[in-house]
Amino acid sequence: MSEFNYDAFISYRRSDGIAVARWLRRTLVGFRLPAVLRGAYAKKLRVYLDTAYERGTSDFYQQSIKPALLSSRYLIVVATPDAMRRPGGAEDWIEREIRDFTASPGAGNVIVARGAGDFDGPLPGGLKETFPNIEIVDLRGAGPLWFLSFSRVVRLSAEKLKIVAPLLNIPPEEMPRLRQEEERRQQTQLGAVAGATLGTLVAVGGLSVLTLINQYKAIRANDDSMFAASSMIGEAANLRADDADTLRTRRLIIGRGCDLLDKADQGTASDPPINGIVTCRLERGAHREALHEDKEARKEFGDAIERAALSHQGRARVDAALALLQARQAYAEYLVRQKDKDGAGRAFADLLDDSRRLGKEHDGRAQFIRFEAEALGQTGDLHVAANRRQEAADSYDAGADALKRLLDARKSDGRIEDYQIVGWRVRLFRLAGQQYAALDRLDPAAEQFKLAVGAGSSGDGKPADASVAYEVAIVQAYLVLVERKRGNTAAAADAKQAALNTIDAVAGSKAGAGLKQRAADLKRWIEQQGS
Repeated sequence: MSEFNYDAFISYRRSDGIAVARWLRRTLVGFRLPAVLRGAYAKKLRVYLDTAYERGTSDFYQQSIKPALLSSRYLIVVATPDAMRRPGGAEDWIEREIRDFTASPGAGNVIVARGAGDFDGPLPGGLKETFPNIEIVDLRGAGPLWFLSFSRVVRLSAEKLKIVAPLLNIPPEEMPRLRQEEERRQQTQLGAVAGATLGTLVAVGGLSVLTLINQYKAIRANDDSMFAASSMIGEAANLRADDADTLRTRRLIIGRGCDLLDKADQGTASDPPINGIVTCRLERGAHREALHEDKEARKEFGDAIERAALSHQGRARVDAALALLQARQAYAEYLVRQKDKDGAGRAFADLLDDSRRLGKEHDGRAQFIRFEAEALGQTGDLHVAANRRQEAADSYDAGADALKRLLDARKSDGRIEDYQIVGWRVRLFRLAGQQYAALDRLDPAAEQFKLAVGAGSSGDGKPADASVAYEVAIVQAYLVLVERKRGNTAAAADAKQAALNTIDAVAGSKAGAGLKQRAADLKRWIEQQGS
């Protein structure tokens, strides 16, 4: 028997969220999968919604609410303006429900449904801080008369599937089929309504229900085409082109997907998936670059930036913001390859400004901090190329600080340590130290190298990953040289021994042969240095 009594627990504020909460429970409990998916995922959803108006004492929460909450697989929070913390210290039940659920084993299974107010408005119970990347389902307008607005029906029908899918354990690859089958079912339902009301509508000169059905069918078909094409493009773009056959396949899939997306983009007024649009422009820009068509390549990169910026301006969604940063970074890296250092500097400055601005607009999500760190690191490289050592050191140091915020954001989101980011941070501190050493400023150089060693160490003072350990050993080798130049013989000897110990840890780890060989080469170099 399942350990959960309910698939979902709906938390809401009665004053302005009860209509949406009731609509949501009725929709979920009454939802039935299409026949083609019923065999693998079919079950009737069990949803808890507290509708008791008289609370009595706080024992009601302990005896009735909390047991239902902790025996639910998912918590659905209906976010409305009144759902924010009650003023004056009054007991806040929504905050209490969120706090108790996120302290339970199912802590990560939280869904936010925006029931009223601004879509990107504040969320109750510190949800934005606890889950910076949480997706928000737009259920504004749901209620007793939701079916009277055609556009509302289309939107809510699509949004509800974002909640249904995790509750029924439907994998992402089945979502296009679920949307398609749900569209067919709604067409049938609309057809039944059309048969019953067509005469009345024609008599009053209103828009025919059949016209609505055809319009809905066209919108859904076009939306499905754009979604499928965008998904295909995204999957192909992530293919590693290690060989000629894979490269040809990747180009073929992206090329055909982009052609489909272009056609679908012209089909209706629906917003196209901005991720697919930007990826297509960037891929075409890279193709033009390979053909040495600089003017055409710059146009494709510029179009990618413009489309993403307009999309975010129209609807300030996270996907549009990330697409804009992706486009800016790709363009800046293109300019570096073209040896346009001034242009690249301006492009990375734009990337840095936008990553910080959009990060504030979207509550400092980890993805935006990563782009900020990329901009700072590559700006540092440009400063080095121009022999601007101090500016490079400042940029690298700021990049390392950004990566610390990135690691903290990931940790607060419940994700495990990312050693690639840790190693990246070690390198940035090391690069900053190298700039100070080149300026013969040995004290700040040593300080940066020590920060690098600390950044790569875990709780016991030792690197927890072989790749990070190798980066730390390089830094310790630099410390040997700096401490000698500062006349600190004992500190240099300590740094040398620490480097050898770190390298021995790499040799004894499960690291690949290539990393172990590089570590062995580094060890020989260190051993050749005098005492």
